[in-house]
Formats: sequence, C-alpha cells, structure tokens
Amino acid sequence: MSITDPEAIKFVNEYIRPMCENVRYMGARGTDFANKWAQVAGSFPDSAAEAVEDGREGQGVSRLTGADINAVAGVFTLLLSEISGATAQAVISKPCVRPLLYTPDAGG
Repeated sequence: MSITDPEAIKFVNEYIRPMCENVRYMGARGTDFANKWAQVAGSFPDSAAEAVEDGREGQGVSRLTGADINAVAGVFTLLLSEISGATAQAVISKPCVRPLLYTPDAGG
C-alpha cells in the first residue's frame, strides 16, 4: 500500500528530509566540534560570573557566560553521541537528497 496523502507527502518533503539534512551536517561537524572543544574548554570556566566579552550586546546578541558555553557544549556532546552510531547515521542519511557539502576544519 502506498502513502499518497498530500499532507503526509508535504510533511516528508518539508520536515523529514530537510531536518535529516541538517542533522547529517551536524553529525559531520561533530568531530571538528569535539576536537576544538578539547582545545578551548579551559577558556570557559563553568561560572555564570565569567562572561564572554565579544562586544555584541549592542547588536541585540545575548551575553553568554562560561556556564552558558559549558551547558551548550554538554548538550552538543549528548546530541552528537546520539547521532554518531552507524544505525542512526543510516536512518538519518536515507531521507537526504542533497550531497553533503562539508569540509572538515583544517585548523583542527
């Protein structure tokens, strides 16, 4: 039996395929993230009192603290571990229609 419901097909084409492409890209960047995080993690004390001074508050960008950065890195690490297995990669890759355009960070 075929799935022919236009709303179901629209869901596949507007949500499943694009989200799988995004997750596949994120998985490909995971190794770069882990390597870079290992290099810079010590620059971010896990403290709400230590803020990243990038001067962007005037642009409407939120000020991040060391605790914020550590929390994000923790979430990224969990997400990347969930999508890094061969089964997850196969499931995520199947709906993708575009080639993966990604070049690993040469700077490591």
